[in-house]
Amino acid sequence: MMLVINLIPGGKTGKRTGGVLSLGETISSLGANIRDPWLIGAATSVILSVAVVGLLFTAQNARASELEGRIERAVRDSTRYANMLSARRKLTAERDSVIRQLQIIRSIDDHRYSWAHILDEVSRALPAYTWLTVMEQTSKAPLPPGVDTAVAEAGAVGAGATARKQAREDAMADTVNAHPPIGFRIVGQTVDIQALTMFMRQLESSTFVQKVTLVKSEIVIVEGKDITQFELSAEFEVPPPGVVRTTPLVVPVR
Repeated sequence: MMLVINLIPGGKTGKRTGGVLSLGETISSLGANIRDPWLIGAATSVILSVAVVGLLFTAQNARASELEGRIERAVRDSTRYANMLSARRKLTAERDSVIRQLQIIRSIDDHRYSWAHILDEVSRALPAYTWLTVMEQTSKAPLPPGVDTAVAEAGAVGAGATARKQAREDAMADTVNAHPPIGFRIVGQTVDIQALTMFMRQLESSTFVQKVTLVKSEIVIVEGKDITQFELSAEFEVPPPGVVRTTPLVVPVR
């Protein structure tokens, strides 16, 4: 039998378990030594904060990955739609160009014989003992076909770059007026004031002339005789359908 003698006063003897304490024993020993409730609360708060931060970090990473995927899909869709819109704008521009060219051709074709009709109607309405001395157009002469009126006006008045740019944009949506107004004036003389009244009445009854107005009338002496000199203003009127009949020109080819 072996006797163990403790030579240190107050010392305790015990069996060793290999010199290593388990985790449970360590926590139990710490819990036994820690008795301050504030310290326990602080430690619990730190543990909870770390757990919450970890959860938020994981959630934000997942959200960022989802947003990156959506951005990539949006960029691909934007590229595809941009190509489609570019093709659509190109086709629309070609269509508008063709429509404008057709309108210009129609405008030129409709006004080939405007002055021929005006001169024919004036000659038909002119009464006896009345003659004309001046006949001229008073309306603004139209620009050549294909010239944008808005751009021309902006350049004529010396507008700035912004005004010219806006004019070009407005001209893109502008359409050709197939029947621009044609105004003209007539200066003549007559020996009978009744002939002037008849002349105005017959001009107004024409299907090609409208807005016949007497601008002025005065007595002048020509070769010792009193003559009534007058000035009229009028406009060309587009006749109703059916008044003018057109016949296609057929040229035989040999």
